[in-house]
Amino acid sequence: MLGLISKIISAVMAFIIAVLPFGSAESEPKCSPEFNGTFLQSWLSCTWDDARWQTEVKNMQAAGVEYLILQDVANKAYKSSGGQWTVYYDTELAVFDGAVKNPDVIEAALRNCKGTDIKVFIGLAMFDDFWTEGAITSQYGEMCAVAADMTEEIYSKYYSRYSENFYGWYFTPEFNNVLTCQINIGGMCDGLNEIIDSINALNPSLPLLLSPFYAEYLAAGPVVTLTNLVRMFDKINFRDGDIFAPQDAIGALWTKKENLERTWKMYAEAVKTADADIKLWANCENFSLAFADTALDGIFTRPATENKESIPSTLDRFVWQMQVASKYAENIITFSYSHYYNPELVDSAYINTYLDYVNNGYVLETEKPTEAGEFKKTAVDGGVNLTWTASSDNFGIAYYRIEKNGEFLTRIEACYSAPELIYGDVGGALSDEYIITAYDAAGNCSAAVTANA
Repeated sequence: MLGLISKIISAVMAFIIAVLPFGSAESEPKCSPEFNGTFLQSWLSCTWDDARWQTEVKNMQAAGVEYLILQDVANKAYKSSGGQWTVYYDTELAVFDGAVKNPDVIEAALRNCKGTDIKVFIGLAMFDDFWTEGAITSQYGEMCAVAADMTEEIYSKYYSRYSENFYGWYFTPEFNNVLTCQINIGGMCDGLNEIIDSINALNPSLPLLLSPFYAEYLAAGPVVTLTNLVRMFDKINFRDGDIFAPQDAIGALWTKKENLERTWKMYAEAVKTADADIKLWANCENFSLAFADTALDGIFTRPATENKESIPSTLDRFVWQMQVASKYAENIITFSYSHYYNPELVDSAYINTYLDYVNNGYVLETEKPTEAGEFKKTAVDGGVNLTWTASSDNFGIAYYRIEKNGEFLTRIEACYSAPELIYGDVGGALSDEYIITAYDAAGNCSAAVTANA
């Protein structure tokens, strides 16, 4: 106990000094500001045939992906909806009798990565009630017991055939500083240790990767969170080579941009207290979630966004995230190239802009898009229709942003498909002033154009 208290005091004091005005950031980057790993959710990849997988693998290699992290391959639905399991691999475990069975993503990923240098982490089990229960109820421990059984079955089915690509394990529940995870830290650690014990019995050389996050809303602050992380590192039986890869939580808006550096300082001090040689990686989020406007924005809830759907982040923000992370982390992965920069799913402007940034010595391109053409407003029943012709860019357009009478009106996303270049403003009038600006995947903006009647 005295050793743990000493660890906590040392970590907290080092963190406080680091965040004081005279404290400094790490002076020398610990890694390059680029990602080399991606998460991939099973619900997306379970429909891919081998031809699609081969395309995806080639695209990942072109993007510099060395690590593929498959997320949960078994998921238990909310109790309120029946608590049924859905599985994404060939299983004979009794707990999955009656589960929804999907095509085998483990086999597909390993088979199609065979012969490449891509290292695959296998995600285990997850339960939807984790987001409201954490480790407060028995479900967390039950899920960890299932995950421990899964490691034995998965290892026996796949490792001998794909040992060159079967690289490690991913613990899917995302530890965080919300009350549901903080109130039973001992239970959180015990469940994870059961999984680690099972992994050690199979092959202790395979690392375990975790990817927690830090929340700034209705959650413990950085000092309490740091204290509890030190407690967890003291209790969990981590091995040399296990990987602690926190989400930076910028895309999900759990962490405010102005506090990102502070959050990384917290993680860095926590990892230093571990007895094992744990690797600190960064999971930089390359997306932007959508949140509606509320009276509690930025106080108790995450602030509203201009985007009304989950979208890829433009590279100006994502590059900044990686630059900050590179001061503290040994390596950078992302949630998720596979979902948000994948040219099979979104406009290739994103990955092409990213590759240009990497190939040009981590310098982001600055060429502005051309302005939108023939921007017109037309009176229609109930409002105004806005029309324009497409802007052009050396890599491609990410979105159009429209203002009305000096205030934000809407965004027209161009990331998933070529948008219809029309917008209907219900209640608008020809006397209203509309201004449109085009943005590219690097975040560069065109000249603003005012609509003509």
